[in-house]
Amino acid sequence: MKKTMSFLGLLIVASMLLAACAPAGETIVVTEIVEGQVIEKVVTATPEAAEPVGSLAALDGLWFSLGTEPPTLDVSLATDTTSHMIMHQVVEGLFEYRGDGSIEPAGATSFTVSEDGTVYTITLREDAVWSDGVPVVAQHFVDGVVRLMLPATASEYAWLMYDLQGGEEFNTGEIDDPALLGVKALDDYTFEVTLKAPTPYFETVLPFSTFYPIRLDIIDEFGDAWTEPGNYPSNGAYLLDYWDHEAEVGLVKSPTYWGAADVSIEKITFPIIVEQVTNLALYENNELHASGEGGYPNEDMPRILDDSVLSEELRILPRPGVYYVGLNTLTSPTDDVLVRKALASAIDRKTIINNVLNRPWQTPLSCTTPPRILGYQEWGTCGHTFDIEKAQAYLAEAGYPDGEGFPTLRVWFNRGNEDILEAVAAMWTENLNIHVELRTNEWAVYLEYLDACNNSKEELAACEFNAYRMGWVMDYGDPQNQLEVVFAPSSTFQYTGWESARFDELMELAGSSFVTADREAFYFEADKILSEDEVSIIPIMGYERNTLVKTGVTFEYPPFGAPAFKHWDLP
Repeated sequence: MKKTMSFLGLLIVASMLLAACAPAGETIVVTEIVEGQVIEKVVTATPEAAEPVGSLAALDGLWFSLGTEPPTLDVSLATDTTSHMIMHQVVEGLFEYRGDGSIEPAGATSFTVSEDGTVYTITLREDAVWSDGVPVVAQHFVDGVVRLMLPATASEYAWLMYDLQGGEEFNTGEIDDPALLGVKALDDYTFEVTLKAPTPYFETVLPFSTFYPIRLDIIDEFGDAWTEPGNYPSNGAYLLDYWDHEAEVGLVKSPTYWGAADVSIEKITFPIIVEQVTNLALYENNELHASGEGGYPNEDMPRILDDSVLSEELRILPRPGVYYVGLNTLTSPTDDVLVRKALASAIDRKTIINNVLNRPWQTPLSCTTPPRILGYQEWGTCGHTFDIEKAQAYLAEAGYPDGEGFPTLRVWFNRGNEDILEAVAAMWTENLNIHVELRTNEWAVYLEYLDACNNSKEELAACEFNAYRMGWVMDYGDPQNQLEVVFAPSSTFQYTGWESARFDELMELAGSSFVTADREAFYFEADKILSEDEVSIIPIMGYERNTLVKTGVTFEYPPFGAPAFKHWDLP
């Protein structure tokens, strides 16, 4: 069991308006409190970009930035987009999502489904080998699922596989015989998956990393170091060449990949660039082919849109998901649903999108399901929209008229989200007359803090936050991946402590129905309970993939999961 940690990250007390209103190149003083010490530091506002002096032709292979260090490359443990960005190039699963959202064979060639809808028989490629020449066989896929589901692995994605026969029982230790889990190698190239009941969304899960193959012999040989370069086994298009932690990850084309003849890019470099200002400068200086996961400052969006070159290179692509604030329902004052409703009603999402992010095309969400996904509800038809009078009335009814007597609201978030969270805090302060304390840290540490709070209801109730920032980019194209996987009361991906028997019932109903209209109705009601009635989640907006890619680069971004660079080409 993890030990509860106190949050020693950065306490932000500077107004969001300081940097936003500063002229380009002007220095401003920001006051911060770091581990109890008051410090001042000089920050330079983003200057106008200089003319590029670099040449794309001088780059060796594809240069694509990461915004943070990958927390892990263990396929049984990774839950974040950064880790999956690397893993998706190096490890090939059964199927893959393409740019149009379709699912195509990858490590598999085809599958059949039994008449009762519970048995999937998957035929594997016979020409696939690992980087050491060992053939990729069905047992490697069986091993991957079994290791993911072992209680000792403590995988956060294990319960995603509870639809498998024996899945929940095996993961919780009720049974310990892997033969009772619904995965089997019928022969070297036939992988069988048995479900406990017909599952309408199961085919959309097949491309996901929960079905990645593994090499137990290599894991046993190297232990925790199996994910390091030189040890990491690859059956994908690329090999893990080097990993300079906190600085850079490098991949090279795999000569043993079955589709190597169709892979154009020989080398990929992932510089880890935490500062978005730096990332954009490198992109504009032709030191990156794409802005990648490193992003760019929100305040630069107007300049990007006005620039004749950058505006042509801005790619706005579907990426279904939700950016949200979660509320700790087990600690005061957010244990009061009236307070939660007040907080939800005091946020002007459209102002955040238009004036803070400068991205008017993004979709504000009042409930969690994003556009283009079954169960999406139009703005204002579900959840709470911006209404100061209602917000103040909710707060007064909770016993805090005009914010009187309201304790400090403690909000945690990870770095890179300052603009949005400072805007939210400013709205709560202005509209509700309450004091908000913002605390932040880098992504891996932030997740560690939250996870340490989530071992039990008692620990979560004692934890030092009322609200936290999080986002979910959907892994596959069914609302179950968000409403159930992320927001169900039993999910380890949320840190709210909320409970709802009706929500759980609706997830069961939606997960067993093959009638689309019925499933949609179930998801409508569930999202309303989550975002409107109980307000354990405050949705802010849907995601889009807003990225810069150089003219001449052939690229493809699937709506679900990471891009596969084997489908990219350089000018």
